[in-house]
Amino acid sequence: MKLTEAVFRNGSVKKFTNYRDLGYTYKVVRVPALKDQVQGKRIRDTNAPCVNEMTVMMDCWKSHDFNQTPCTKEIDLFQKCMAAAEIEANEQKQRIAQGLSPKGSRLRPSKQVNQMLARYPQPPTHFE
Repeated sequence: MKLTEAVFRNGSVKKFTNYRDLGYTYKVVRVPALKDQVQGKRIRDTNAPCVNEMTVMMDCWKSHDFNQTPCTKEIDLFQKCMAAAEIEANEQKQRIAQGLSPKGSRLRPSKQVNQMLARYPQPPTHFE
C-alpha cells in the first residue's frame, strides 16, 4: 500500500489551509511582457577628469599667495591633462554616434539594443 492511499482513506486532505482568502483578485497594472524598444539614455562618465592635477595646482597657488608665475609647471600639467580628457570625451561621443559602445563600457547603446530586439519581436499580449 502506498502512503497516498493511506492518507486518502481517512478523508480528503485540504491543501493550503493556512492561506487566507484576501477577498480580491489581482489587477494587472502593467502587462508582464518585454517591450520591443528601450529608451535611449546618455551614458555619462561620473568621474571628473584631472582632479589630482587640479589639486596640486591649487595647492601651489595657495602656497604662493595665488601668484601664477611660480606655478607654471603645475598649470601646464593641468592644461595637458584637460586637453587629453577632452580628446577622449570627443572619441567617446563619436563611438556613440556610430552606434558602438563607449570604450571600457559593458553597456550597449540603445540604438544597437533596439536593432537586436527588432529581430525577435514579442508576441501580442491580451490582459485586461
